Amino acid sequence: MIEKFIEYNGKRWGALTERYVLHVFTVFSPSQQKHKLGYKQPKICRYCGKDESTTTFREESHAIPIFLGNKTIIDELECDQCNHHFGDHLENSFAAYTHPHRPLQRTRGRNGIPKYKASDLEVSAVDQSTLVICVGGEGGIDALEVEGKNQLRLPLMRQPYYPTAIHKMLIKMALAMMPDDDHCQFNYLKPWLLRKDHRPGLSGSVPVIEWGISGGVNPNKITCIVAKMKEAFKDSAYRYQFIFQYGNFQYQLVIPLPEECGQRKDFIYAPLLLPDEHFRVFGPSDYQEKDFSSPDRVRGEKLSILLQYSSRHTDAPAQESPAE
Repeated sequence: MIEKFIEYNGKRWGALTERYVLHVFTVFSPSQQKHKLGYKQPKICRYCGKDESTTTFREESHAIPIFLGNKTIIDELECDQCNHHFGDHLENSFAAYTHPHRPLQRTRGRNGIPKYKASDLEVSAVDQSTLVICVGGEGGIDALEVEGKNQLRLPLMRQPYYPTAIHKMLIKMALAMMPDDDHCQFNYLKPWLLRKDHRPGLSGSVPVIEWGISGGVNPNKITCIVAKMKEAFKDSAYRYQFIFQYGNFQYQLVIPLPEECGQRKDFIYAPLLLPDEHFRVFGPSDYQEKDFSSPDRVRGEKLSILLQYSSRHTDAPAQESPAE
């Protein structure tokens, strides 16, 4: 089963590279040299179109939100006003959506690794190698034990979020890393990104693919790919896609062109951007098709996450890794 999954993953990579030219951005460490998008270009905001005569570019704008661990890919063509807008109206929802997982993944944001707190459960990380789980209520941590397995099942809940804001956030990230020659094709999306409401603006858009990756991963690594269709395939499949992998999740979505909205084209699935050995150790992963088109705030969304451990200690928590 594992080798079959690895074989399919390789075929997905072959299909993607056959049809698309890939623009790849990778973060390995928060201390690596910064990659400045738009470096030494005239300071004209790629979103609102304002220049230094009407806005400011004093702040450091992160092309990928810093709460996901990005201190490396910086957008020099995002003005301070747009930076604040995206933080208030898009990033807040994405932060809420990803929050239950980030302590488990040891994702280090601006102020360190966040904690997950609920009435009877707290998950925190001492550092990127040590996880602490505190359980209250009847039965304590034994109540979370999966019978017959060295696993704990954690019942978690997301903070409230707007689905459309997540879709906007992913597209905004894609536009930040879009090659300059292609960027102008997506000017129609920018007013939608800058709206303060959460109404969907893209009819007939393809669902977002969300992979949940099993096992321990490098908490500092982030990979982004802007994929542009080669001319020979442009009429049969979607012309632009964005692939984003961090922690135990990978997202893939179409960056929609006006002429493609509502059309049925071939959707080329990307491979999971991890080495084959990862799947041999932790097993295969699966994906969901996520519909992030609703403007309605989602509250009380429950999650169930499995953690695999090698041994249990009465006083000191074991080293644990997500088994999504």
